[in-house]
Amino acid sequence: MFLNRYLTDYDDSLTGESHIDPMGMLVIWSAYGHQIFQNRVNSISNDVRNYTLNLFNHYLIRRIISDESVLLSRELLHEYGSKDTLNFKYACLLYLENLFVYSILQNEEHKGVDSSGVLGSSNARRLWVDADNDPVIIFTHKKAGQILVRQLGLGVSGRYKTPMMEIGYFDKHYHYTSPSAISLWQEAEQFIANQSKLKKLAKNLIEHFKEDLFSQRSPSPSISFSDVPDVLRKDFASAFSSPGAVGNYAREYWISVTGLDDGASKALLQVLDNNAKLDKPKELDPQNLIESALKQTLSDEERLKMTQIASLEPFLSDIMLMFTLLTAKKSRPLTEVITQWQEFGRTEHTLPQRANLLRSDVALNNVINGSTAGRRMKNLLQLADTATLDDQVTLLLEYHNNLMLKRSQMPWLTLDNAGRQVKVHVRPLQVPDTEDWPPGEWYYSYYLPQFKSLVRGFQGVVEG
Repeated sequence: MFLNRYLTDYDDSLTGESHIDPMGMLVIWSAYGHQIFQNRVNSISNDVRNYTLNLFNHYLIRRIISDESVLLSRELLHEYGSKDTLNFKYACLLYLENLFVYSILQNEEHKGVDSSGVLGSSNARRLWVDADNDPVIIFTHKKAGQILVRQLGLGVSGRYKTPMMEIGYFDKHYHYTSPSAISLWQEAEQFIANQSKLKKLAKNLIEHFKEDLFSQRSPSPSISFSDVPDVLRKDFASAFSSPGAVGNYAREYWISVTGLDDGASKALLQVLDNNAKLDKPKELDPQNLIESALKQTLSDEERLKMTQIASLEPFLSDIMLMFTLLTAKKSRPLTEVITQWQEFGRTEHTLPQRANLLRSDVALNNVINGSTAGRRMKNLLQLADTATLDDQVTLLLEYHNNLMLKRSQMPWLTLDNAGRQVKVHVRPLQVPDTEDWPPGEWYYSYYLPQFKSLVRGFQGVVEG
């Protein structure tokens, strides 16, 4: 089910967060985050090195396909039919990802080479040790060629497929030939040509494919890592040594091509860049970041994207606070939960008033109308019609139970003793101190931490 997000059309009613998203909020808050970042940044696509590596790998595949001097053996032709088939592209992507990972591991003792954040590095390290520091890399689209479990979905190409499709580099079958794609690839080719390390690496990789792999009389050619030309291994690690190193040469390209230099995302980028220049940079959480960005000059349309988040989040946050209090102990009287809710500075009016304001905001609700997020939001906004905390708890638990039923899962909690005793069926959630969750405090992220991670790479900062 999780893998379908990458290999088929996305169904927003299915989510890999079902075990940690008991109130089904992901599809709601993510919709408002996507408005700002246009699907360029999300929880798994936020690293400038991986973005650039995936671009480079697809650039190389396009060259292999178009270069008539790159010939496949009879066995490879029988296996794949031609260089332009999807499985051949899968085999290329897997091979390049694996060669990159091993190159990083071999050179990680060198200054500036950082293996943290490299997808598949843990599995690759184990295979590296098992093979006495000389693993075999296989050119195949099948399981035998995968370092990472379900690598085609969870490796670099899989995790960065959706944002790169959204930008327009290719479609879901990795066709690179649409008019918009051709224009984008012309820009990408110029970008890579202007980077001496990438240009040299591409040239040597093409020769490696021709001479060391495609000349083998096998449908799954392979090579010991030690037999890969040493210069190729060193250059691969050098060109993609760390997010910061890649960000130093790729920042302007990615900011421009992703559209992150426009509108709300540009305002957020400006805040982060200005903060990085301070002697003592501030720790900007999502709320601080949005509030600071709203001070920038923005069009009404772009400003609305952030004011909607600022309006929505206190409501979603308070719902999660209520749910957290309800699940704080295996069993407790409902009156105890209500007393604790009040200790956090909330009353019977808190959720109804927030819900009422949001229900009257047509523009905010139009963002998710007709979607799973819209249906869930509509149910939650019924809190506007409740008068007592008992009613609010009943509505939230009914919402939670229906949500878990659709997931074919058991609810986390139920009410016993005529609705007066809370029974929790999972490990209780930890309740923070009251000062850590004051009224108006935010809980959800809207991809802002992921954007910060991407921008740290743009700023030449290596993640610790």
